[in-house]
Amino acid sequence: MDANAAHGIAVVLSEARPIPYGLATSSTPGIKETGDIEVDWIGPVARHGVNMVLCESLYPTLHMIEVALRNSVHNPFVVHFAIDSWFEMGWLSMGHAQLVQQAKDDLNRRNKAVTTDAVIAALSFGFWCGMLHAQYERPGCPWPVLLRKVFPRVPKNWATREKIRSRVESVRWLRNRVFHHEPIACLQDLHVQYRGMIELLGWLSSDARLHVESLCRFRVVYDDRLCLCPAQ
Repeated sequence: MDANAAHGIAVVLSEARPIPYGLATSSTPGIKETGDIEVDWIGPVARHGVNMVLCESLYPTLHMIEVALRNSVHNPFVVHFAIDSWFEMGWLSMGHAQLVQQAKDDLNRRNKAVTTDAVIAALSFGFWCGMLHAQYERPGCPWPVLLRKVFPRVPKNWATREKIRSRVESVRWLRNRVFHHEPIACLQDLHVQYRGMIELLGWLSSDARLHVESLCRFRVVYDDRLCLCPAQ
């Protein structure tokens, strides 16, 4: 990649996007003159590329966690509450009830049948993470009664709603950074966060964990990365 190509990439990204990757004035080789300053475009654009590849390598794990959490919550809830549409029983918070209604409204706008399966699939990852909120640990609600049904393989020292919620929220934080195209390559504990994701998936399903580990390229990409951290 030469300086002209790097500058062209930065323009279509918007010149603000490479800033977290170290866009700054530079007197090193591989620069492009802009006005009275010399700007190094190659380094930041290259680091942005490394970040994209790292994000892509996490997609299989994030995808499986999102789908597995949704279904691992929904299926035991159906059995426990003896109704498919347990989300209409009145114990959801106002915020979560509004998310359900928004999902239904969206299905109607797209001329889709408003079935239970369709509503469940339309609810966001944030909704399912929110099911672990403390407000649902009371009589008539799912926790702690369904904890082992939803997370059958969670270790004893992690088997509380709050501990599991903290792990799920950490995964949600990283997931949002990945899907919103934010920097993750600079995270010094990224490999630790990945291990936490894999562990969470294993708490839901050991089969799903083994399947994802056979597909996911994160460890290879992470070990083979170039310069991950933004220039200081």
